[in-house]
Amino acid sequence: MATSADPNVERIGDVPFSVVRGPPGSYVAERLAGLIEGWDRWQGCVWLRSRSARAQALAGPLASACLHRWDGAAGQEGRLEMAASARLDETMRRSPAGAVIVLELEGRLTADLQRLVESIRPIVADRGVSLVAVTESRYPTAFRRGADHVVSAVDLGGPNAIEAAGGLSERYRHRLLEVGGRRAAVVQDVLDAAAGWPREAVVDALDASHGVRSMLDRLTANLLDLCTPGQLAALEVCAATGYWHPQLATEPVPASDLRPWVVPLEHRWGWLRPIWARSLRRHLESRVDHGPRSRPQSALAAPDRSRAAARAEPTTRPRAMVEARLLGSFELRVDGLVVTTWTGQRGVSVLRYLLSRRRHACPRDELLAEFWPDVAPPAARNRLQVAVSGVRRALLEVTNLYVIEYADGGYRINHELQVETDVGRFEAALSKARSAERSGDASGALAAYQEAIAQYRGDFASDAPYEQWTLLPRESLRITYIDALDRLSGIQLGSGQLDDCIATGHRMLDVDPCREDAHRLLMRCYAGQGRVYQAIRQYEFCRRVLKATLQAEPGLQTTQLYRAVRAGSRAPALTG
Repeated sequence: MATSADPNVERIGDVPFSVVRGPPGSYVAERLAGLIEGWDRWQGCVWLRSRSARAQALAGPLASACLHRWDGAAGQEGRLEMAASARLDETMRRSPAGAVIVLELEGRLTADLQRLVESIRPIVADRGVSLVAVTESRYPTAFRRGADHVVSAVDLGGPNAIEAAGGLSERYRHRLLEVGGRRAAVVQDVLDAAAGWPREAVVDALDASHGVRSMLDRLTANLLDLCTPGQLAALEVCAATGYWHPQLATEPVPASDLRPWVVPLEHRWGWLRPIWARSLRRHLESRVDHGPRSRPQSALAAPDRSRAAARAEPTTRPRAMVEARLLGSFELRVDGLVVTTWTGQRGVSVLRYLLSRRRHACPRDELLAEFWPDVAPPAARNRLQVAVSGVRRALLEVTNLYVIEYADGGYRINHELQVETDVGRFEAALSKARSAERSGDASGALAAYQEAIAQYRGDFASDAPYEQWTLLPRESLRITYIDALDRLSGIQLGSGQLDDCIATGHRMLDVDPCREDAHRLLMRCYAGQGRVYQAIRQYEFCRRVLKATLQAEPGLQTTQLYRAVRAGSRAPALTG
């Protein structure tokens, strides 16, 4: 969290003892922790929460906490032994310069706590240590005089925090303050949601809510529809335990990706904010009972259906059809509907990568190494998740189904979908053609080769020519395509279909202008039709192309064919 620019708040770090008036807990802790981190003083920070504000109950635990934090070089047994016998004033003399001590106190502040603070004040001041007490209870006048600075917890976010928040228009910022203004933590959570999720999800919740609870409920329902399977699994752990760590599940989702429900803590831990718990648990259970909510194209969420209507639905539904064009420019259809708007090229690349794999799946680490090889693993994982989330948002245009899902340590195309790609159809038709050739079925082979060639509407991933992973499949499929054209032209030539054979020969040269066999094919066809001049021109064109491209002359076989054509022979048209 960014450091507040409010000079009144910044004074907390400049005086020995401050009081923050506000409710102890996650909201104040987040903002105060962000402030301390902005001062670059987090490494020496000691944070102690206590139900009692009595000096006798605080001195020992505070001394122990400070020793544990500051004497990291000592062994565990040594720290425990020192903590058992340490006095608070002695412990303060061991503090690193510039350390920060935060006391979150739920009990009433007392005069003896004032005396405790006064006893360590000289030591704290000499070492540049800042002591901050957070309390919502009233405190005596003497205690007020003992504090160098008093600030409201609301001010920790800065006076213009909500105005500076991105993602929401002025109208909806005012609406947010109207609905949740008395709960600053909720306001911050919703602002975080607006910054990290589609704006429409937050706007819909604000429009439909009549209070804090209804807003939390509607926003939770909207955002769960946009969560990845990994996020949903993490939230289920949070709902059951109240906490989260990336090591608690197969997909290491960071706590920051579970906002607004989960508050990130130290060491990658996250804490489920209690105010969200009821809505989160209810909607997660509803998803288990009924599956994801239906989502029409024109609205964020469809109206809830009754349980009776849900039970009346058939238990089995036809599998959705996903059709992908990988040859030429990328195109995706779901049940015949074309996805027209993509949010970012990287998500399309990941989707194309998965669709091009034989099982439409690959390990996550493979994706990270391919698309973000020079990015630190945590950042790369976050970018991958952002890319996948962008694909899912784009697909909401045509379906509410997850097309990409995370399972067994990798990403894959949902097994519940029926997937067809033009590459798959191309290869299947070639297999059929070769089988027909082996069995002597010339007409069957001709039809199958024509079917395969019709699928090839451009090179593989032609709209992503600089992505390294596309180079090998692009070249392999191009060679396969030319070979299919060559096989087709042989069948056409042998059956006397010279016009069709000429068209096939030109398609071969469109892919590779230096193929002499394609030039010879056209020369034979032209000669067979009596178009000797055209055959001679084809030879001259072949010669110019080879000279300009390869600095070479036509080979002996091509030259001999040229001489035969010049001599007026039509026989070359009938030979290979």
